Amino acid sequence: MSKSQIKNQKSRIEWGVLVLILLLAAFLRLYRLDSVPPGLTHDEADTGYFAASVYRGAPSQAQGPYGYINEPFTQHSGALFMAFLGPTDLALRVHSAFWGMVLLIFAYLWARRVFGVAVGLGGAAMVAVSFWTISNSRFALNSEPAPALFTGAVYFLWRAMDNERSRHWWAWGLFAVFLAGSLYAYEAARAATLALGVFFLYLALTNRPGFRLHGAWFAGALVLAGALAAPHLLNPNAWGRSSTLSVPLQAALRGDLPPLLANLISALGTISFSGDSFITYNLPGRPILDPIASLFFYGGIALCLWRWRNPVYAFTLMWIAAGLAPSLVLGEWTSTLHSKAAEAPILVLPAVCAVEVGRCVAARFGSRWAKAFTAGCVAWLAVIALSTGYDYFIRWGQSPATRAAYFHNLSAITDYLNRTPYSGAVALSSLFPDLPLDPFIADLRVHRNDLSLYWFDAQRALMFPDATRSLLIVPPNTPLAPELAGRLDLRKLERVNLRPDDVDPYFDVFEWSPRDALARFKTNTQTIVAGGRTHDLPVSLGAVELVAYELPAQIEPGETITLMTVWRILDPTALGPVPAHDYGHSLAIFAHLLDANDAVVGQEDRLDAPAWNWQPGDAFAQLHRLIVKKDLPPGDYQLLIGVYQRDTLKRLTVYTGDKITDDHILLGSVRVIGGR
Repeated sequence: MSKSQIKNQKSRIEWGVLVLILLLAAFLRLYRLDSVPPGLTHDEADTGYFAASVYRGAPSQAQGPYGYINEPFTQHSGALFMAFLGPTDLALRVHSAFWGMVLLIFAYLWARRVFGVAVGLGGAAMVAVSFWTISNSRFALNSEPAPALFTGAVYFLWRAMDNERSRHWWAWGLFAVFLAGSLYAYEAARAATLALGVFFLYLALTNRPGFRLHGAWFAGALVLAGALAAPHLLNPNAWGRSSTLSVPLQAALRGDLPPLLANLISALGTISFSGDSFITYNLPGRPILDPIASLFFYGGIALCLWRWRNPVYAFTLMWIAAGLAPSLVLGEWTSTLHSKAAEAPILVLPAVCAVEVGRCVAARFGSRWAKAFTAGCVAWLAVIALSTGYDYFIRWGQSPATRAAYFHNLSAITDYLNRTPYSGAVALSSLFPDLPLDPFIADLRVHRNDLSLYWFDAQRALMFPDATRSLLIVPPNTPLAPELAGRLDLRKLERVNLRPDDVDPYFDVFEWSPRDALARFKTNTQTIVAGGRTHDLPVSLGAVELVAYELPAQIEPGETITLMTVWRILDPTALGPVPAHDYGHSLAIFAHLLDANDAVVGQEDRLDAPAWNWQPGDAFAQLHRLIVKKDLPPGDYQLLIGVYQRDTLKRLTVYTGDKITDDHILLGSVRVIGGR
């Protein structure tokens, strides 16, 4: 067989193996993607909100609760997938799976170029079957493009530096573009970028000929990447998550080293010993590498240290160190995400060592033993794949804790709403009814335009859609308060059972008439005091009006006053425009218990029928529970209420007729009996 034939045969074998790896990787990233993970987290739903806003042509200016949610790359790349699959959670999961495959391809291309074909294939296989990369590739999070883009940047860096004449301008350009893209995607990529700066200095100090040849191009590409990323990096909101790094670092600077050292040890332990303990992202206790792969990984570390004068080995160490840096500071908790920029080198390094061991075996014992060693490595990769599949799809994916973390009960409710023949208003009790929480999950999962959802937490509130017929859905984690349940005249349609071991193993579906129920919450004519004068209800606050209230006539010290107020929504536009940086209006109703000197001796501020969801004509009931102190003297105490906007603390104005009366309302008095 000629050399060209041998070369062609090796090429066909390489391509065949690569195709098998890609098919296996695609299967592990796409199999049951609609059901594992078993729901949607708030972070994923928030990512979906931003991507969907771009998809609809109106990018949101809201400031997410975590900085990384506002990273713009996924907003736009996710919107592209929504253009094909619709603004759904599945579109975002497919988007993450796509970038997981891109990571695998660039890891293969980089490892093949710098270490050879065998390492390229072995590293690609490790990326394909790792629990770490598979789980990350199935989360609908903002962060998934970052490791793929950064690994692509590293690959193009080596393509550029492999050319002795340094005329691969296109490779330098792609290096800059991919690096800038990663900086727009997730803050972990910014930590990994430190490796490039250190590598630049390394070349300058240890490889003068190479630095003279490539240094100017390298520096120019870094400057170009910085210029491309500057519009984002100069925005303080882009560094929202980085502030979390300051706590252990500041403690260390004050001389308090134990917290930082504990975090460093726990983070290093995630590679081989303990793993990320956060159930949402990992099977708690499952490390990144199994014991066999760990041995090869540490062998690879030793090999890199031994060959540190070789730029490839030196940079691999720099990449791992910089990629792990956020987790080394913060510890193992959520390290699955914090360390993800180092996925490629960590998973390629065992292959580097294994190939080196294979060469030593061939040199010492002959090709037969080398082939046996290779077969053993392939068999172990198969074991890893099977173990990963079992751990991910069965142990993790079916765990009650995982199902709870992914709000599987709410996801089951959205599935029910997608298939029910009912059309119209749906009153939906939820543990987190405000934005950007449970409603964003429903936005991505409910695919119907003929349902109107009304959100509230039935433990403290109830929405009354302006309708004669509605569905009422109540999960066990937010049961109807007794003060509300007895007046609704509910007709139970069904109990939808989930799994017996679920944290929330069912939800109940009722049919009711909101208008008729609301009438039972109204009493005879009631009066309040506003502006020093007595007025009959209802009393307007512009956006809403108070139509009724209930409070106990007397109570003993140490007991709880249960106040119920009933409100009709008049004109939510009276609240003014929603600030560009907010998701929607956020209000609270305050309830203050006042003594004879108008001092507050008890209070509670809350609103469990959120204002972002208010529609004219609807109504809601709100419960406040105020604890009366055990040492409160007996006597009459006034109950004062009002409504304010959470962001400005500005109170809504109370009107009587067309006149501005006050910014609060005095209800009746409560008599405290007994006492000290």
